[in-house]
Amino acid sequence: MMIRRSERTHLTSSLARLGLILGLMVSAGCSSQDPAGLRLTLREDGKGSIAVAALSLPDVTSIEQRDTTGVEWDLAAKLMITTGVFESLDDVAFEDLEIDSVKFTDPGGTIRISIPRGPEAKWYKAIHASTKERGRLQKALDGAIDQINLHENVTIAVEVQKARVAASLVQTVPRVTVSAKRGVVSVVIPLEVLEAPGSPMILVINWEAMKSS
Repeated sequence: MMIRRSERTHLTSSLARLGLILGLMVSAGCSSQDPAGLRLTLREDGKGSIAVAALSLPDVTSIEQRDTTGVEWDLAAKLMITTGVFESLDDVAFEDLEIDSVKFTDPGGTIRISIPRGPEAKWYKAIHASTKERGRLQKALDGAIDQINLHENVTIAVEVQKARVAASLVQTVPRVTVSAKRGVVSVVIPLEVLEAPGSPMILVINWEAMKSS
């Protein structure tokens, strides 16, 4: 899975990719939500970073095999983490999820993010298994060392460093939760909501820089 953007993108620097077998990555108990999603971090100067976590069911033959005998590998689950940096949040998009606008004021600002949904939306399909594949994904997770339940959510997190944040959807959507804590806004969206037809969800984040003591 790669971060893609039109020619106006300002995503720069090298990308760090780390493929992990999901069952070996989680070390304790059940997670409250899927790890699939993306995180944006905005610094005071307007620059920042993006991290994308994608769940997939790769072909077993494409996974590096260990020196084993007597085993016929038949199923694999993988979490791919991809990171990068940007010069301006206004120029950032992931597939068809885009930042509508970023307004800076003194000492704060507003961020609006358009979150497409429906069968034609691309961004969530790039980071989570399809409806027909999720049963196989859960089967792979059932074989993990520690139990992992597939909650079938995608999370978007936005951090504004050294700031207080508040956020809401312009129009509330049932089962979609928005929370803000310690400078981080988190939106947890069930895949069933994303797969159903509907207009894009608009997330509005207001932030205010914390005064230095």
